[in-house]
Amino acid sequence: MNKSRRFIETVLTAGLFLSLLSCGSDGGPSSPYVPVPDDEEKTWQELLADDPSYPPNVYLTEFIEWSPGLVGLSRQNPDYSDSEGRPLAELTLDALGPPEGSGAATSGNGKTCPVGINGWAVWKFDPDYVIVDGPGNDFITFTKTFAWGRAADSLCNELAFVEVSEDGTTWYELDPAKISYDTNPQPETDNDNYVYANVSGLHGNAPTWANFRTDVQAEELSDVNGTMKWIDVVGVSVSRYFSPDDDYLGGIAFDLADFISKDDSSPWPAGGKMRYLKIIDSSDILDGQDYAKDWCLGANLMSAMGINTEPSGGS
Repeated sequence: MNKSRRFIETVLTAGLFLSLLSCGSDGGPSSPYVPVPDDEEKTWQELLADDPSYPPNVYLTEFIEWSPGLVGLSRQNPDYSDSEGRPLAELTLDALGPPEGSGAATSGNGKTCPVGINGWAVWKFDPDYVIVDGPGNDFITFTKTFAWGRAADSLCNELAFVEVSEDGTTWYELDPAKISYDTNPQPETDNDNYVYANVSGLHGNAPTWANFRTDVQAEELSDVNGTMKWIDVVGVSVSRYFSPDDDYLGGIAFDLADFISKDDSSPWPAGGKMRYLKIIDSSDILDGQDYAKDWCLGANLMSAMGINTEPSGGS
């Protein structure tokens, strides 16, 4: 796939020997670049441009449109919302570029875009590349979330539906048969029990470990005295030089073969070239989400990354 070709071309051009860390090793990658304290103040564009050894992954690079929902009353302040209680338009840019995760214990400092309760937003991937239906999953969406006590059934987030498009006009949704979640029969009541074990096919159902600024301790789900929790994988970290096929990146991976047309339920076209991504928050998704709680921001998107990609050919 293109991901491998792009990496090889970068190595040949730069004349560097790179050793990208794949999770499962506790060593770091060989790189001529040494991060400095000022790096944390740089934008993702500046940091990646300064480091020629960073893998050329494919991310969202353009915000297209949205219909923002309202955020919870306690989040309606100048940091998150306008005077009407809707997420600030400038936050849509926070979904561009690579993720800045921190694992299950904390939501960290990584930027993310909330779409508001019952809101939606559309972004576009790097115009030089398209995402295609290849072996396995084809793209990943990342969210900013954490789990109380690292417990899988205490994940603090809002879930979302995902749609994809070639042209930004004709949309494909994940086949409903691939989506499952429990419901809160009384959504107006306080739902303290976040049960996420039965969720599939929705954005936002996992923390993010991938972080382009720093290495992050790898974690995995394990049974701890009858409770599924994210625990450290001893001696393993997710390198800041991560690539889409690394383990422990977090986020939710999707296969284009699982998407069908919203117009006529036809499958994702053979040879289809995905360019656009839509994230849709909905109060119909009730598992773990109590929309009576005033701290809800609605679903958020930290980043999205292609797995199977190829050059767009300027189209």
